[in-house]
Amino acid sequence: MRALAFLIKYSYRNLFRAPKRTLIMLMSLSLGSGFIIWDLNFANSGSSEVMKEFLSQYAGQYQVTHQDYYQKNNKKEFNNYKTITDDDISDISLFNHSTQRVTAPVFVSGEKKTLGVLLTGLDVNREKELTTLPKVVTIGRFLDAQNKNEIILGKKFAERIDIKLGQEVAVIGQAVDGSVANELLTVVGLLDFGGGDLEESLAFTQISSARELMAMGEDQYHQRVSFDMDSETTPNLSGVAVTSWHDLLPEMSVSIRFIDNFTWIVSVIIVLVISLGLSNTLMITFFEREKEFQSLNIIGAQTKWITYSLMIEVFIMGTVALIIGVILGYIMTMINHYYPIDIQVFTGGKPIIMGGMYIQPLVRLNPVYSHFWQVPLMIYIFLALTMIYPLIRIIRRSRNAV
Repeated sequence: MRALAFLIKYSYRNLFRAPKRTLIMLMSLSLGSGFIIWDLNFANSGSSEVMKEFLSQYAGQYQVTHQDYYQKNNKKEFNNYKTITDDDISDISLFNHSTQRVTAPVFVSGEKKTLGVLLTGLDVNREKELTTLPKVVTIGRFLDAQNKNEIILGKKFAERIDIKLGQEVAVIGQAVDGSVANELLTVVGLLDFGGGDLEESLAFTQISSARELMAMGEDQYHQRVSFDMDSETTPNLSGVAVTSWHDLLPEMSVSIRFIDNFTWIVSVIIVLVISLGLSNTLMITFFEREKEFQSLNIIGAQTKWITYSLMIEVFIMGTVALIIGVILGYIMTMINHYYPIDIQVFTGGKPIIMGGMYIQPLVRLNPVYSHFWQVPLMIYIFLALTMIYPLIRIIRRSRNAV
């Protein structure tokens, strides 16, 4: 223990022999590690906030449906004859954060054309409470829960069929009893998803009007969509299917995972670049002290003792730098927790169109505490690898190395 204590004291004092160089290496490690921690937290929180903004607009965290509503291998295809009621759902606590929806693939006929669209019947009051869908109605108004036979169309869809506010459209489809469903609905609002594809594929009406159109019972519906944004854990229910947004929107899920993984790749590259710079600096430092090492050899110091002292020097410096880096990373993360970042800073002031929807999220950073040990561990590994080559060179150049 006395020998180790002496080595630590000796190595610690050597750090101050070239204080400017030591300070530069400390700053590069601490600032680099702090930035990487902040960047990983930003990527994690950014993807989470973007998805929350996107999912809260329409899609939801997950859907509860009949077991045969969606095809097992293709969630883009569904069986509209399969409905459920609240009695089919065993966990009534899900009702607090979810809303009923009736879906109907129909044809909408306007002045010029008749085009297909997915008509969704909404529980208007619950949608206003749980979703941000009413905010994207930029022309006209959202649906009125006290009225019936109203419809909201996408702006692009309305242009294609040449329909304006206040006009009626004919809706034609097939009811769940096999009969022809048809109704006249009045256009009361136009959706603006920023010009995305969803403007041409979605339309909305009151759930009562959709049930009447589809010849469904008053308690029947196709989907119960959850907007519990605090948890991505899907419940385990018997007798019904629970489908996460990851399965409903696989292309979005893959994109989010790619962004998170790519951020880690960039972080590793940053650490590699810093490590290469440190390796060069250590090489210069060790060579400048070559005569010192030779003198130590002459007075009886073994090569391994010199090697241990150099390793301890680097790891003392690395430990101090990483402690500072972790503190800096936490401070920067918490600053952007209380002062969220507008994502448009990175898009040149333009909003994001994601999955056909127009979103403008503020990214509130939340610390992911695993990053505060994963990043230092990764840097320590690279730091150890960085020392290998300079140590080998200096040992070989030592005349009295044994």
